[in-house]
Amino acid sequence: MQEEDIEFSSEGLQEIENVMREATRIVCSTSDFQEALARFSEVFPQLAQNMSALAASNDPDSLQARSFILFREIWKHVPHPGHAFRPLPLPKLERNAPCPCGSGQKYKQCCASLEGSLSLGPQGGLSLLRYVLEDLPTSAYEKLPFQNISPQELAFVAGQWIQGGRAEATTFLLVPMLADVKKLDAGHEIVFDTLGDAYLQLGMPEQRVELVERMMQASDLTLRSAAMHRRCTIYSDAGDWTAAWKLFAKAERLQPDNPALSHLETIMLASEGRTERAKERARYWLTRLALQDQQAGDDPLADFLHMMSEDPDAVLAIMRGESEDYDDGDVDGEDDFLSDEDIAGILPLIGLVAALPDHQCLYQLHPANGDAGELEAYPELLAVEQEWRAVFPCDSMDESEEANPWEDTQWLNWLAANPLAWQSFAILEDISTFIEETPASNELGDAFYAMGIMLLAHAKSLLERVIADNKAEGCRLAWGWLENRPALRLLEKYIEALDDVGEEIRLLEWLVGTLNPNDNQGLRESLVRSLLENGRAADALALCARYPDDGLTAMLYARVLALHQLGRLSEAAAALAIARTQRPIVLRTLMAANPTEPDLDFDTVTVGGEDEAWYYRMDWLGVWERLGALDWLNKVVQ
Repeated sequence: MQEEDIEFSSEGLQEIENVMREATRIVCSTSDFQEALARFSEVFPQLAQNMSALAASNDPDSLQARSFILFREIWKHVPHPGHAFRPLPLPKLERNAPCPCGSGQKYKQCCASLEGSLSLGPQGGLSLLRYVLEDLPTSAYEKLPFQNISPQELAFVAGQWIQGGRAEATTFLLVPMLADVKKLDAGHEIVFDTLGDAYLQLGMPEQRVELVERMMQASDLTLRSAAMHRRCTIYSDAGDWTAAWKLFAKAERLQPDNPALSHLETIMLASEGRTERAKERARYWLTRLALQDQQAGDDPLADFLHMMSEDPDAVLAIMRGESEDYDDGDVDGEDDFLSDEDIAGILPLIGLVAALPDHQCLYQLHPANGDAGELEAYPELLAVEQEWRAVFPCDSMDESEEANPWEDTQWLNWLAANPLAWQSFAILEDISTFIEETPASNELGDAFYAMGIMLLAHAKSLLERVIADNKAEGCRLAWGWLENRPALRLLEKYIEALDDVGEEIRLLEWLVGTLNPNDNQGLRESLVRSLLENGRAADALALCARYPDDGLTAMLYARVLALHQLGRLSEAAAALAIARTQRPIVLRTLMAANPTEPDLDFDTVTVGGEDEAWYYRMDWLGVWERLGALDWLNKVVQ
């Protein structure tokens, strides 16, 4: 079955929603897949008559095939009320059997490649849970099996309801999920925030305060910290600065490495009228966060802090809606919201990424002596990349203010016609960069975010395929080869986007330990910290040993931490003596009860200086405390 070019329209968007809602209702009405499929096939042509993405031709067989693929994907994702809000099992299809879509081909040659191609859920901008809940009375929400329901998806649905004027229904939905605060984890923070938004819209400030104070008793550190931040804001809004700063200090001790502290502290200072102090702290946080991330680039928090470092009063005016220049934190003063024309241009890319082709190895590697060599693209891929450079609007949205890739969609049409482009790391990096730099509208925010993650996941899997096909497992992919850098950078981006700590560590070990052991990307500090905080002290020690002459302060002291965690205290003391000799100010600042913040320069850090020591304390004090090593330090240091 050949795929046609995908186009979207506003009518098509509405019809997508109609199809999803009706299909969900059909799934929930029966547990028989064939019966449900027959009913869906009957109504689909009427529901999708104007949906050019799914009914691009008048071929009945093509339409039948598309409806079959779509319904199988919906069936796999509907949280069925009769199955404890878990999807029902799906009948297995034999790969060599005729494809049920009616094409006449074998299933493996037809629709098998499209399985899992749709992004259904909040990350894809569509939630089937929403349609299930809409057909239930609000009295049933209290007894929902919340253990089987994603907090992120529930909050996504609730957010849509709030925007649609259904804030009261939102409270019935979210209050039960948050009932047992001791069982909640960091994933419930978004539910907590959404319920607070509902209370604000309903004019229920007392209920919001009660919610925040209850969440401050959470067992989960992240959730408790978030609640403390919200309570600080409530105190500030009420002008109770004594209570606000007292709680802020407690929140800082609880989670000193939390980047959200920067936003909270500078806003509180500006709101209290301490403008110069707000500027100073904004500059401090910019430097600290840049060092912590070890990279530069666009970031909403960084944009906010830049604005705060220049004009805190203007930031407050923007936040209060008193400024006509409000741009949602974009320091360039450009509108973060996309026009209808831009959205129309973006939608085809979402469709293309949602249906990415299977990975192909179009690169040649030359593994020898543990080195894979350069990623040498096949001639056909080189030709595609050359065409891409001619059709793509510009290398960076920042470098060409005149170019708007969503106005001229020639490059999107080219992508649709050149599926080999998705096998190029260089092209994937270009598209990923544009996704990052494009301000997503409220309407497309979740789908846009999901598109970026899907693209990065594709790049990661493509790299795994290329290395496996070239029998280069365990080999370096040296940073020195310029051709290798797009693949390595894409893998780094994917790791940064992961919520799964185990997978994050696995891929960091692959990237730092195998692909780029020289760590030109500066990721070893992140890896050693993750290893230490997840009970892998022996692996952290081995990582430190791979960089015996490392000048990084974090690695010097990470060796001490690793030995302490392993119970090798005499060796830990010896390692501490070495670290202390090389970075004495770091140790003194780390152990100080109330160190004085030094003068900080936004652009530079003095190796071995008071500023470096201050940054280390800010980044690592919490780790020393959580690992129980700070008390040991106080005992052994004379």
